[in-house]
Amino acid sequence: MKNILFFTLYIIFFAFLSSLVFTLLYMQFDEQPMLALNKTIKYGAMLLCMVFIIPAMKMRNIYDRRLAGYSDGKPEFIKNVLKGFALSCLLSIPLLFLFSYLNIREIDFNIAFNQSFIYLILLTVLISLLISLIEESFFRGLMIQTNNNLILTFNIVLLSSFIYSLFHFIKIPLIMVDNLFWNTGLNELSQAFYNFFKTINIDAAITLLVFGILLGIIRVRNKTLSYGIGIHAGFIFVIKVFKKNSSVDLDSSNNFLISSYDQFTGHLATAWITILIFIYLIFLNKKVQ
Repeated sequence: MKNILFFTLYIIFFAFLSSLVFTLLYMQFDEQPMLALNKTIKYGAMLLCMVFIIPAMKMRNIYDRRLAGYSDGKPEFIKNVLKGFALSCLLSIPLLFLFSYLNIREIDFNIAFNQSFIYLILLTVLISLLISLIEESFFRGLMIQTNNNLILTFNIVLLSSFIYSLFHFIKIPLIMVDNLFWNTGLNELSQAFYNFFKTINIDAAITLLVFGILLGIIRVRNKTLSYGIGIHAGFIFVIKVFKKNSSVDLDSSNNFLISSYDQFTGHLATAWITILIFIYLIFLNKKVQ
């Protein structure tokens, strides 16, 4: 539990530090750089978190790659990530079918399989892997430490998944200010936290919570992040590619099953992931017996 609190505050601290540092850097340019300030603050916070992660891990006495979920050798790690990625894509097919069958999203079958499409797929895979690597390292690797107490372990998985879900809704809006001040980024980030409960999408948050629980169970069961990184990356990949090649049917009576957050998460995705959790738990139970 202490690790969850520590690394939650750790991320928030560097988010505020990033908002200050990069606002000051932006003030040195005569024209606004290509990357918007709100995006720079976001990626800057990630960068700062990664730069100072080793001292933080030493402070928490978890400076051991096995404790952080990296217990596999390199060949096995890569193999498990690929297996998790393929499994995630495969298990997403029934959900995609339901989106189409219930007339929630209309799939564009006129996909041009040209060179640019292949490059787009490869880029999406790389982005998905990078996002999952960062998020799994924090929310499942550092926050979840294995424990012999089943109830305590479940509470840790639940709380870390809750934090993981909430962090998706802390977003700084596009900052278009002609005259920046040293505290512009700080003010915008503070407003993002202040308006948090107004911007959160409950149905999407529940989907992310349930997905986090699934990844947490896999992390605890296998004592490694490799499978979770692959599954997480596969889920992101499917969302990005499917949304790119489909559109929401605005006239459908089943649109309440998807969230306005991203038109993908929502009640239907939550139900499917919940089913996967139960199937996995039944599989584990039979394996123990």
